Amino acid sequence: MNVWLQYYTDSNTYENDELVQVGGGAQYECTTESGVYENGGTWSHTTCRTVWSEPIYETRKVEYTDYYRGSYIGTVTAPAGTYPVDGQASDGYWYVLSPGDPPALTILSPQPNQMLGQPGMDFLLKISVTDPDGDTLVSRYFLDGETVPRDSRTISNTETAQVVAFNAIGFDELTDGDHMLKVEVTDNETAPVIQTVAFRVDKSPPVMGNIQASSTETTISVSGTATDSGAGMAAEPYRYTVGTMASSWTADTYLIPNLTPDTGYDVKVEARDSMGHIATKQQTVYTKAQTPAAAVFQSTESSLGIRLTDSNPSTTSYQIKVGDRFVSTGGSLATTPTWITPANKHILVNGLTANTAYPIQAMAANQEGTATSWSGTVVGTTTAAPPTIAVSSRTQSAITISWPATSGATGYDIEVDGAVVPNGTAASYTHSGLSPESRHTYRVRVHNAGGGSGWSQPLTVFTLPNPPGTPAGLAGNSTQTAVTLVWEAAAKADGYELEVDGHTVGVGNQMTYTHSGLQPETAHTYRVRAINIGGASVWSTPLAMTTLPYPPETPGQLRADLSIHTVTVHWAEAARAAAYEIEVDDLIVDNGTSTTYVHEGLEPLSGHTYRVRATNAGGKSAWSAPLDVTTHPEKPAIPTNLMATSDETTITIMWYQVLHADSYEVEIDGQIVPSGAETRYVHSGLAEGTPHTYKVRAKNISGYSEWSGAIAISTLPAEQHSFSLTNMAAIVTNTTITFSWDTVARDAEYDIEVDGVLQNIGKETIYYHAGLTANEFHTYKVRVRIGGVDGGWVAIMSLSTLPNPPDAPKELKAIASDRLIELRWERVDGASGYDLEIDGSKVGIDGGTNYVHRNLAPGTSHTYRLRAKNVTGVTAWSPAVVKSTTNPAYVVQAERDQPFDLMLFAHNVQDFWEKMFVVTYDPDAVEIVDLYDFTPALETGSGSIAGSLLTVAVTPGRIEYMVSRNIVPGTSWSGEITTIKFKAKQDGQTVLNATME
Repeated sequence: MNVWLQYYTDSNTYENDELVQVGGGAQYECTTESGVYENGGTWSHTTCRTVWSEPIYETRKVEYTDYYRGSYIGTVTAPAGTYPVDGQASDGYWYVLSPGDPPALTILSPQPNQMLGQPGMDFLLKISVTDPDGDTLVSRYFLDGETVPRDSRTISNTETAQVVAFNAIGFDELTDGDHMLKVEVTDNETAPVIQTVAFRVDKSPPVMGNIQASSTETTISVSGTATDSGAGMAAEPYRYTVGTMASSWTADTYLIPNLTPDTGYDVKVEARDSMGHIATKQQTVYTKAQTPAAAVFQSTESSLGIRLTDSNPSTTSYQIKVGDRFVSTGGSLATTPTWITPANKHILVNGLTANTAYPIQAMAANQEGTATSWSGTVVGTTTAAPPTIAVSSRTQSAITISWPATSGATGYDIEVDGAVVPNGTAASYTHSGLSPESRHTYRVRVHNAGGGSGWSQPLTVFTLPNPPGTPAGLAGNSTQTAVTLVWEAAAKADGYELEVDGHTVGVGNQMTYTHSGLQPETAHTYRVRAINIGGASVWSTPLAMTTLPYPPETPGQLRADLSIHTVTVHWAEAARAAAYEIEVDDLIVDNGTSTTYVHEGLEPLSGHTYRVRATNAGGKSAWSAPLDVTTHPEKPAIPTNLMATSDETTITIMWYQVLHADSYEVEIDGQIVPSGAETRYVHSGLAEGTPHTYKVRAKNISGYSEWSGAIAISTLPAEQHSFSLTNMAAIVTNTTITFSWDTVARDAEYDIEVDGVLQNIGKETIYYHAGLTANEFHTYKVRVRIGGVDGGWVAIMSLSTLPNPPDAPKELKAIASDRLIELRWERVDGASGYDLEIDGSKVGIDGGTNYVHRNLAPGTSHTYRLRAKNVTGVTAWSPAVVKSTTNPAYVVQAERDQPFDLMLFAHNVQDFWEKMFVVTYDPDAVEIVDLYDFTPALETGSGSIAGSLLTVAVTPGRIEYMVSRNIVPGTSWSGEITTIKFKAKQDGQTVLNATME
């Protein structure tokens, strides 16, 4: 066999220390490197390092051999088996088998620098191999420097060329760009035959540039750009699709005709490279809007209807210019341009000036905002405003109307009582041949370039009437500084004129006139005539009036002379007084010219109040200061319940206090002795056992009472006794007398002499005397007996039963107003006073028969009872009377804009002088419609109300009425003052208050 002999100069064996951890707290890390020699020998080298400290190592020997290839030393021919094929022989040489002829290799595909990557294709490697020795060959290939072959093939029959195809490789595994294939073929004898081939991969589509598109109203022109860094672009690299229309592959621009204006089309551009890869880009391209044509289809005084005509879709936006302003969406004009989309391409432009020509232009913009140029100008003219017609003149038989001429007018029409009459361009019209006081109605319209205007407001005109008749019933009413005149309406009168002291005064259509600013007691003359548009009546008969004097001064120096049943009031004369009125307990009385008034028939001890004022034709003075007086009491009643006690030298008389008594007198044995105000009299210095008689009477400013019944009693006799009664007490009623004492000894008995009749009552110390008559005297004597032996008289007492109690009050009357309730009742015989229970609280009343409960809240309820009383006791309560104060508040359930009435009444008014009727309300809730509903006129402000006796003052939320009505003194007036009409401003409840101040 033939071998290549290679000599290895160094094949020694080396030893090295290897550190191996065998214990301790350390750790090591070893790294071993190894390799294969070209001749098949192996080598290795281990390196260790300490990871953490304090390890315990053991050193071990490692042997390895290095072989170094020597140079080629020649060919040795030897029998097979005598030399190793690849190894070291006994002679120390390393022998390698000598190769035969190497195989031949040709790479068929890919071609050098071939571009690959067509869509749908895989990468396929093909080679052609032959071997002169016919050896079985092994072929394998590597990609891009890989060390592990991608695929391998074993090839026989190599004497002839064999084509070998390897497994296909998908392009997904390959990246775009340059790649290198290495193919290796070996016959296992000779060195491998290696060939390489470079190729490129392009599997990416081109990179698209911008789409270049332009449009007109009906066309879109589109072109594209793209680049490809791999295989390069195809010869016809572009294809275009617009909407549903597509081009073929081309290198040119694509134009699509017959499109709709202002419409967005989907434009798609496709670009391909020479490998067939396609890139796509898409966008929306809009056609331009078509310039609209504007026209006017409607004209009014303040608006023009504009219609746009074009082929644009209904969503197209427009600018419409009217004059130098722009139309907004709502049809108004603005100074800044506004894009709008009119419905159906129609819009009504408002806010224009009547009878004015406006230039109109329009432009459109497509959805991208590209605007057209302005359209041609059209002129729209608003119609003229209807003329304002007025009466130029009229008579009883003709009416002439006229109106301001309208600029640009082409003619006028007049509607005369419903008939339309063309009037040309004249701005006046005369309607003749009419009857007096006949009614006629006219309307006018004007024509201009925009058409006919609307009709003017109708004008109703009457021909002149005949002059009115003379007013009748001229009358006047004077004050100190004014004369108020009234007269009756005259037929066909439009107004009235007064001649006031020779001067003519127009008063409009009023039938009242106040001549003010006059001096008191001055004379004035008046005449009246009626007027209308047809002329004036003759003057009425003159009326002479004189103003009133000033009211008198207030009377002064009021004083009163009093008695039991009469009060006489006096006062001093007042300047300018013609008469006097006196207010007597709230009742006004005409006293004529007298300065004295006698008030008779009064109750004793009754209170009365008086005020006086003076009157004359000019009015009344203010009231004087009030004078409050009380009548004298009746002569006092006879003293009752007389009691007398005595001892040996003294007699004591006692009685109940008499109401309204100032002092008392005692008649003793026929002699009158003043006793002062005490209800007790002690008669001392008497002889023992002597009799005496006593009577008592009361005294006050009105005189003396009658004497009481006589009471007879004696002093105790001069007897020897050792007893006296202690703690004697008496209880007296109108029918009984009971008295008692303490016992004088345990075995004491008693005799009692009652009105001269002796009785033995044993050991009883209480004596009850019943069945007696009221106001009756009884005398009692008491003596003591002990052991059956009579003692002396130790006590003498004389006393009277009480009077009978009064009857209960029969009737309690209550009279209410807003803030007080007056209570009245009849006098009860035998009553010395009364108790009035008010809402559970008791008030004592001495002798009077009325009471005023004051300072009450309006609309509140109160309960009253009455009982009479005297020294005997009190009566039962009268039945309870429940009375409520009146409530001036009126609650209205209002509805917005709905009217309602409030009627204002007066009750039992004796005098309207200085009285004011006041209505208060919420001005946010209601408003005044009419202050006096009894006349046709609507009165809403302050002043005198014509046709009434009222003067009114109005401020927000408050109405004040003064009434100029005279009432005969001593009488009163009740009735309706006025009816006020209100209207609600809002829904809900509201309150009105009506009071008299």
